[in-house]
Order: sequence, then C-alpha cells, then structure tokens
Amino acid sequence: MSGAAAPAAPTGARATRKVRHHAAASGLGAVRHVSASTPNAPAWTVVVVLVLVFSVGPALVGNAGVGAIGYLLPSFVAIAAVILWFLASEKLVVLDHGILVGSFAPFQRPVAVPFAALDVTSVRAVVASQRTLGLLLADRGVSTASRTVLWSRRAVTFVGVAPRALRQARARGEHVDLGTASAVDLWVFSARDPRRQEQVVRALGDAARAAGVPGAEHVEARALPAQPVPVSPQGADRLAIPERFRSARARQPAR
Repeated sequence: MSGAAAPAAPTGARATRKVRHHAAASGLGAVRHVSASTPNAPAWTVVVVLVLVFSVGPALVGNAGVGAIGYLLPSFVAIAAVILWFLASEKLVVLDHGILVGSFAPFQRPVAVPFAALDVTSVRAVVASQRTLGLLLADRGVSTASRTVLWSRRAVTFVGVAPRALRQARARGEHVDLGTASAVDLWVFSARDPRRQEQVVRALGDAARAAGVPGAEHVEARALPAQPVPVSPQGADRLAIPERFRSARARQPAR
C-alpha cells in the first residue's frame, strides 16, 4: 500500500532531545509529529488567580503583613511552575511505525505502542471529561492508559494493548499484537485545543497509511469531527470499546 513519505521535520510541538531519545530507543522509526498537553489560556488564567489568592490574599484579608507578599508570591509561583511542568509533560508522539504516549517529565518514561498493538480503526476525536470516559469502562482500577490533563476536554482515544502488557513485552523482547494480547485498554490523550486534536488524528492517519496498516484508509473520516460522547451503549460504540470491557451502563441490552 502506498502512503505519504515521512516529513523532513516533525510537525506540531518541538521534538526535544528526550523525545528523540525515546523515539530512537523504541525502534519505531523517525518522529513525524509531536503533540504536547501544554496549558491553554483558561488554564493559565486559573493558575494566575490561584497564585494571587494564596500569595496576596493573606496580606489583604489575613493576619500576614504586606511584606509577606515578597516571599509568598515567589514561593507559590515556583510551586505552580513545578506542578504545571509535570502535568504539561504529557505528549503523544507519532512515529513511522507506532506512537509514544505518556509523560516525558523527569524520571518518567512514555510507552511505545507499535501500530500492531493498537486498532487504528478505533481512533476517535472526542469532547468529554475523563469522568465521562471512565464511566464507559468496567472498573479495572487505575489505568495508566489515560493520559489526561485537567484543562482540556478535547481528547484522542483508541483501543490498544494495555500499558503494563506493552512494558512487559518490551522488557522480554517479545512481539506484541492486539489480536493476541490478553490485556486491552482504552487509551485517552488530552489535546491542548481543537486544532491540535485534529492534527494528532491526521498525523496518526498519515503514519498508519505510510506504514501500510490495514484499516488506515479512513482514519480521519471515522475520527473527525470531534463529538461529545454520552455514557450509553451508543457512546461506547462510538469509541469502539469491546463489549467485555464496558461498564453496565455502556453495554448493549440483552436480546
């Protein structure tokens, strides 16, 4: 199957040294696109307000003197910066033969997901909170396949091999395939805004077609435009969630 050639330079966010390092270590080819869950305008507004409330507030309405602002403000700015740095380190990196998804913060490692380990026909752009998406799934504990941030309801989802199974297979040097995997999950990645959400979908489609992945011909047509997802069987159908992984509210009624 013919496909578009890999771009000379990655699109999207900057491909940092750490991104390129993990891409090379994954063996999944060159970096084609980088999407980062950096804070959007509403998120920055909330952060600024909270920093001012906790640093200036005690001096205005509490017992602290005005001089306290001089050390409270830098302290809360530093705390907010560290928290945002870690939260905003979530990335989805599209490679020639798969993706990297997860945190690129210090001491964190993203998960390498080859195209054989995900269902490209299940890629969807959705408008939903993490709580809504969680209600579609049977309770299986905390899932590291959910790479979401508080400031975005724009997500790209797909069904793929669960993170733990991928890490175990990689550690053993084993091939991993969605068709034979025992652990499957709904992967969720928060995009910063609608434009970047669409870019991720199109980059995934282009890479999958270039790699000759079956079913990649209509990735964009299935995934776009982004749509709200109800907590219902129809919502689970929209995300192509297998019946055995659905919550009671998302299962099709027995016939």
